[in-house]
Amino acid sequence: MPVVSLVDSKVSAALQRSGLEGRGKTIVVGVSGGADSSTLLYSLNRLREACRIDLHVAHLNHDFRGAEADEDARFVGALANELGLPFSVEKLDPIAYQRERHISSFEQGAREMRYRFMASVAQRIGAPAVAVGHTSDDQAETVLLHILRGAGLHGLRGMTETAPWPFPPGLESPVIFRPLLEVNKSETVEYCRELQRDYRQDSGNSLFRFTRNRVRQDLLPSLAADYNPRVREALVRLASSASLDLDYLQQELDRAWPEILLSPPASTEPVQPSTTVVLGRRPLSSLHPALVRMALRRAYITVNGDSRRLRENHLRAMTDFISGNSRTGELALPSGISLHATASEIIFQTGQYPADCPYPQLAGPCQLSDPNIPPTDGIHHLREWRVSIETFSIENVPDLRPPDALTAWFHPESLGTGLILRNRSDGDRFQPLGMADSKRLHNFFIDQKVPRHWRDRVPLLVSDRGIAWVVGYRIAEWAKVPRDLPPGSPVMRMRFELGG
Repeated sequence: MPVVSLVDSKVSAALQRSGLEGRGKTIVVGVSGGADSSTLLYSLNRLREACRIDLHVAHLNHDFRGAEADEDARFVGALANELGLPFSVEKLDPIAYQRERHISSFEQGAREMRYRFMASVAQRIGAPAVAVGHTSDDQAETVLLHILRGAGLHGLRGMTETAPWPFPPGLESPVIFRPLLEVNKSETVEYCRELQRDYRQDSGNSLFRFTRNRVRQDLLPSLAADYNPRVREALVRLASSASLDLDYLQQELDRAWPEILLSPPASTEPVQPSTTVVLGRRPLSSLHPALVRMALRRAYITVNGDSRRLRENHLRAMTDFISGNSRTGELALPSGISLHATASEIIFQTGQYPADCPYPQLAGPCQLSDPNIPPTDGIHHLREWRVSIETFSIENVPDLRPPDALTAWFHPESLGTGLILRNRSDGDRFQPLGMADSKRLHNFFIDQKVPRHWRDRVPLLVSDRGIAWVVGYRIAEWAKVPRDLPPGSPVMRMRFELGG
């Protein structure tokens, strides 16, 4: 089959798979002038009537190659005119863009600038997609670059035929469309030759200062010569296999997501940015480690809007950090996102975890009395807390109303023995004062509107009978001082003060 027919057939099939065929919509075509993007434009133009699509050519003049870059822009403009297609050409300085945004990599800055430009063109004309000329060779290079950086499945998947817009992140439209992923570079060159069409050579592709160029011109040829002459095809197959595995894992995560996600409300729709995402620690820990990593990645993306700066080492750090039910604290992540692990929740949010909690962190469960002996008077210094216990005769206490939320009165006989001070644990239940039955402590905190990030620090006074006092909020119904105590009965006052 002639290359022209082969390429057109693959592009037509890609249009059908993408859902763009027959919609009568305009597709923006990113054209640099090279063989790949020129083939893309020629093929889409040849298919325009049969597939019922309109085209708009977009070219960004990366103003760092001087006259050569200007010639590229003129070539693309003339080509669009010849084909009778509207076009947009803009000239920008990638070095200035890189400097203004403090981007360390020239390649990354130029890529962002290019995608920002194409997104603006697509949004201006209402195009649902931007087609770019990435080929199977580009796919092989991308996968190899990701391997060198230590990528996981998302990196091994490489590029997909259609994908959400990469930059700026969070755009619902356009999508990126890569109909040449099953075409190699030699075929794009042959395609232009068969059509007797010219194309431009980009001298920037030979600059060894760029990592991708070194992979393309040095590493891949060496691997092909010394190890596997079909290494490019092998890398493309790896990308396809990783994509299938990833699709399966995503489906499994979608099934588990409603059980994992505590807030915002669970949905398997495309993630929308949120300032905070809270995952339940117990349902998360019940998943296979591969799904745990994917859940953490999805939570990060939901807060940040994209995963551009999230690397495999960050995922490893997160899973290591939350391993073991006793691990609590905070972990800083890229783009100003923080992960906060509590006894029952994994919280992702923008910025540092709030420091407004009035309760100092306990060092762990603190014994206030012998397990077999009722509590006795005294002062306990527990890190930043100072806890005082005093016992009085009922007739000497005219008013049993606590003066503040950190003071409470108890009946020692009802309170029980083995007093300890601790923070909450999974499964805690509490019978609040005035209630006939107990309830989950989690629900009590919700009812009392205790801020989520305070709940793991609220001290709990616990005896052998259960939670006697949620310090700062309410004592237990069973621990209260009865109204009909006879004279001479003891009552106990416990007071919490900061500055232990």
